[in-house]
Formats: sequence, C-alpha cells, structure tokens
Amino acid sequence: MFKRILLPIILSLAIATNLFAYNRDWEKYPAWHEITGVSRLAVVGDIHGAFEELSATLSSLKVAERVSPDAFRFKWTGNDSTLIFLGDLTDRGLHSKQVYDAVMDLQSQALRSNGLVICLFGNHEALLLNGQVEEWAKTLTSHKKQHYQNTIDSFTRDGLDYHQAISERGLYGQWIRNLPLFAIINGYLFVHGGLPNHPISRSDLAADFRDDMQMGDLKKGIFMNHDSVLWNRDWWKNDELVDRNLQKLGVMGVVFGHTIGALATKGTIGQKNQKMVSTDVGMTPTYGNSKGGGLLITTTSNGLMLFRAVYPDRPEQILFSVRMPASAYSRPGRRQGSSR
Repeated sequence: MFKRILLPIILSLAIATNLFAYNRDWEKYPAWHEITGVSRLAVVGDIHGAFEELSATLSSLKVAERVSPDAFRFKWTGNDSTLIFLGDLTDRGLHSKQVYDAVMDLQSQALRSNGLVICLFGNHEALLLNGQVEEWAKTLTSHKKQHYQNTIDSFTRDGLDYHQAISERGLYGQWIRNLPLFAIINGYLFVHGGLPNHPISRSDLAADFRDDMQMGDLKKGIFMNHDSVLWNRDWWKNDELVDRNLQKLGVMGVVFGHTIGALATKGTIGQKNQKMVSTDVGMTPTYGNSKGGGLLITTTSNGLMLFRAVYPDRPEQILFSVRMPASAYSRPGRRQGSSR
C-alpha cells in the first residue's frame, strides 16, 4: 500500500524537477549554426542507410573517398570544404549504423584539414529515438516492416545492443541528441523538412527545439509536429508562405530534404525561384530512384554563389547563381564557422 502511494508522488516530483529530461550542453552543442564566408559547400540530403549510394555521392562531390570497396569508412578529401547532411541518415536501407559511424568519423577528419562536417536532425532521427522504429519493426504487416528491421539489424549485426546504443548514454543516442536542428550558411537556411506552416524567427525556432529536447520526450513537440520544419510537406507550393518565412528567418532561401522530387522529377535535385532547393534524390535502394547525388555551392571571386546538382551517374546541372548577401561575408567579429 505504501509503495502504491509513494510511487506516483516520486514520479510527479521527477517530472516537476525535470529529473528525466535530457541534459544537453547547449554551449557545446548549439541548437543551430551560422556560418559565413564559405567558399565551397557540399550538401547531401536523405541517405536512409544507403552506404553505396552515399559513397558515390561523396566521391562525386569531391569531399571523401571510400578507403576500400568493402569498408564502411571514408577518407576526407575535401580540404577546407564544408559538408552538411540534412538529416534522415537512418531507416529503410541496410546500413544505418554504418552511415552514422562514417559521418562521425568524417567530422573528426575534416577538422584536421580545416574543413567542417555538419549533420542536422531529421524526422527519422526522432523516430529512431522515440521508439517508433522498433514499434514498426514489430507491428507493420506491409513490406515497410523490413525498412525498420533493417535499422535494428545494422546495430546488432555489429555486435551492439540496439537499445543501449541509441539510449541517452549510448554513443549513437548521445550523438543524435546533440545534433543541431538547422544551419544558416552564406545567407541560406539548411533544414531537413523545410519551412513551417506558421512562420517563425530563427531564435524562436531554436528555443522550441531546446525546450522540447530538454523535456526528453521525442514523441511530442517539434519532433512530431507535421506542420513544422522536420515533417512539413507541400509548403513550397505557397509562394506567399515561403516569402513570409524567409523574411521572418532573415534568409535568402532554403535548402531542404525530406521529400523525393519536391521541386523536380524523382531522383534529381530541383530548385524554385532561386529561393528553394530540394536535395532528397531518394538514394536508398528501397526506392530505386537514384544512384546518389548532392548539391554543390561554390562562391566565385566576384561574390556569386553557383548552385550545381552533382551526380555519380549523370552530368552535373547548373541550377542557378545568385549574389552572396553582404551578411554572408566573413568580417571582423564574426568568425567563419561560428555557432549560436
């Protein structure tokens, strides 16, 4: 009887004092990054466990090469380039865990060459951490059941305990929970799903992310809000909504993943009005849309940013060029690679 009375009290106190909340170091791992003066930026959309296609993509972007044909590791070749992954490294394909390993390793390698690798939080990262992946692996009756079992198998195949690995104390759980939600680079927003249905400032967006992450429940808040930046779709069809979002965020445009063929035919990178670039080529073999592909943004000596779609199996395509905003130039007091 005493235990039955005491337990609800303990749980209530724990919730009230945030005892079970995730304790992220926001100084070390900020909610978002702002970077200026980047002369060469490579962008990779949704990978979804597709290691072969990721390898071909990084090679075509000239930022990394696979160390051997059967190795799950890359050698950084990008020198001082910046490489950004737009989230959804996991699920569907066979090698989710191995993709995470390779990206973490590239982050360390790039720093030694004065380069930078950023990985953003995607909606499938939320599904991995909130238990939905395991639930679907057990309960789905369609072919999609295997999409999520593949994720679990990628960990157990390497001898890891899946639950421990993605827990708050596990290597992968910690790394994913410390990912930023978005980045602003040379005046463009980079985010997984795109723009929200309700325009929001960058500071408020970051605050929502911090608050929801601190609560520790990835089944709620921004993590499962289908109108916000991790899940939203079709927002690009509303030019007025796009313009209000860009103005509120203080950016020229947005680069996003999440939706295959959002602004172009499936398997390709598309753009609209020089304000929006979609990068999800559907590289996972589960879809069979693509052998890979990424976005390359280079800055010319006269201040133009050239946006190009680069593929391992087809000619590259010039999407557009736009003048870099004054705010995107490196200047005293605003260090390149700074974060907020």
